[in-house]
Amino acid sequence: MEALKKLKNSFFAVLPLLVVVLVLYVTKTVSFERKDVVLFTVNALIVMVGMTLFSIGAESSMQKMGELVGSTATKKRSIVFLVIVFFLFGLFITVAEPDLNVLATQATDNQISKVILMVSVGVGVGVFLVVGALRILFQKSLKVWLLGFYGIMFALCCLIDYSHIPMSLDSGGVTTGPITVPFILAVGIGIASSRAGNKSDADSFGLVAFSSIGPILVVLILSLISKKPALYDVESFNAVGNNSIFKNYLNSLLGLNGTLFKVAISTLPILIFFLIYNLFYIRLTGRKLLGLIIGVVFVYAGLVLFLTSVEVGFLPVCRQLGKNLVLGNEKVFVLVGAALGFAAALAEPAVHVLTNQVSKVSDGTISKTAVLLTISFGNAIAIGLSMLRVKLGFNLMWIIVPGYIFSFFLSFIVPDIYSAIAFDAGGVVSGPMNSTFILPFAIGACYALHPEEASTKIMTDAFGTIGVVALMPLLMIQLLGLSGSIRIANERRVARRRTTDINDNQIIHF
Repeated sequence: MEALKKLKNSFFAVLPLLVVVLVLYVTKTVSFERKDVVLFTVNALIVMVGMTLFSIGAESSMQKMGELVGSTATKKRSIVFLVIVFFLFGLFITVAEPDLNVLATQATDNQISKVILMVSVGVGVGVFLVVGALRILFQKSLKVWLLGFYGIMFALCCLIDYSHIPMSLDSGGVTTGPITVPFILAVGIGIASSRAGNKSDADSFGLVAFSSIGPILVVLILSLISKKPALYDVESFNAVGNNSIFKNYLNSLLGLNGTLFKVAISTLPILIFFLIYNLFYIRLTGRKLLGLIIGVVFVYAGLVLFLTSVEVGFLPVCRQLGKNLVLGNEKVFVLVGAALGFAAALAEPAVHVLTNQVSKVSDGTISKTAVLLTISFGNAIAIGLSMLRVKLGFNLMWIIVPGYIFSFFLSFIVPDIYSAIAFDAGGVVSGPMNSTFILPFAIGACYALHPEEASTKIMTDAFGTIGVVALMPLLMIQLLGLSGSIRIANERRVARRRTTDINDNQIIHF
């Protein structure tokens, strides 16, 4: 029954994107060949199966690993031990993250290789997972710490070539996806629950936010070392196989660069590290340990199906969709992008993990539906702005700088739990659906608009889309918290007035 429920959730997650593509094809809004629609539909169904297997495995393995590591490492009362364990786990789970793999595949920058990018991002997550854990342990203010690190981020942006900034911001968004989010959220809960003394619901959140800012800072530092502008490998845009779908799948699955090997290399370190950690510090029973191993096998199978379908179908088809739409119907390009953004947020598996966690921690006082719709509308606005940027070519920082200034202003007004959820939401919404669907869509449109300058324009105008996606939920969730606070304050004011009126009308007998 649980598997059928997850299959149903995966189906309704992928369905909005599939419906949008089919509507665009049927209404002739975009010039699209039938074989491309068939390719996308087939891969959407395979992605659905992959997401189902992955979600089953992540819940029974990654999430439980996170809770166990978070609670046991904290109980050791050794800062050195905590730093080593959290850094290594943060590094391993990030390298296994599917949307980081997708971004690294698309970000064919001539200055930073795919391997260097992935390892650097993993180091950034590992370091800042430790920083976030220490913040929870020592009960430091989330917004003050984040304000300091984002200040460093903007200072670094002033020192590097602008062409590196968009990809740097994107690297922070893609790190917090379907593997890292269940683990990191569980670690946060494990640390908060094991800590002695007073703790608030907001303490359970914030680790995802730290895991997002770390990679941005690391990639910015790498870009600072590289003095040359970032250039996109334009040849990769049209590097789509002409073989049959079956042959393309075989080519994507097999070999040293195939997903079977790559996913094994990325998931095995997590399992090996946990088995060693369990042997010395947790000592689970054989049955429970076997359950975790089986869960990792499900994660592996789901990731293989997901990444293979993305490589064979989603990336080339979405690039072609963006290219055809902006050339054939430029007037609705921004609106279609916003619609895709709304659908992509509904399809993000990590978003549903977060909404469930929010409901659990808040004992149902914060509605899952309200958080989901708020995030989805925020993503629609983010993608609409990003497509407008692709079309007009204005500077990404015109969105990023005022957006973060306003979000930090709101963080000092709304309740802390809303700020913590908001900064986590910025990371989870920028997951595999946005990196596999929206980003290639933007790359295709940018290529069509600037064929002669594509190598530079794609890096400056198309990349950065995930960075805007990561920003918008910060604003939307905190505005949701602000409206809720105002509503509660008004209800209390009305209640006090009614109480006063009743007392004034009472007759007191002496």
